[in-house]
Amino acid sequence: MFSLLTLCLVALLSCAKKADKEEPVDDLIIEPLVGIGPVRFGMSKDEVIKHFGWPDKTYSGEETKLNYVASRGLSFTIHAKLGLQEISCWSEGMLPSGVTTFAGRTKEGIAIGATQEEIVAAYGQPDRTGTGSKGVIHNLDYDKLQTRFSLLEGKLRSMIMKAPK
Repeated sequence: MFSLLTLCLVALLSCAKKADKEEPVDDLIIEPLVGIGPVRFGMSKDEVIKHFGWPDKTYSGEETKLNYVASRGLSFTIHAKLGLQEISCWSEGMLPSGVTTFAGRTKEGIAIGATQEEIVAAYGQPDRTGTGSKGVIHNLDYDKLQTRFSLLEGKLRSMIMKAPK
């Protein structure tokens, strides 16, 4: 009887470990309107954490922000009912200190450091361009893709992709 109880306990513990196990994302391919790696727009906070691990910081309010900026140059905005709504990718120099440059790329090959010409070659002409943040940031907005590329000194410094409407 003791052996049977021990076997059941071991089986339950191993199942619990598998259920809680992180599924790390090594290949950081981000795709407008879809997501990043196995993480898709609409996923819950717990599903994002399952793939990316515990964030560097968490900010809670109406929406939860999972901040991986220090470790991965990445952050997620998650709505309590709608799930993942925004993925932001950052580089050093775009935010205050303590930022790791995002090491991934888009499905089309656009990575931090890309030029406006490379972005336009991959996605076509933006729907809007403009300057932000004291006139030094140049934004390329793609409405149908729910995506903004922000350039500083002619190089891509951040990408923000929102969930499809």
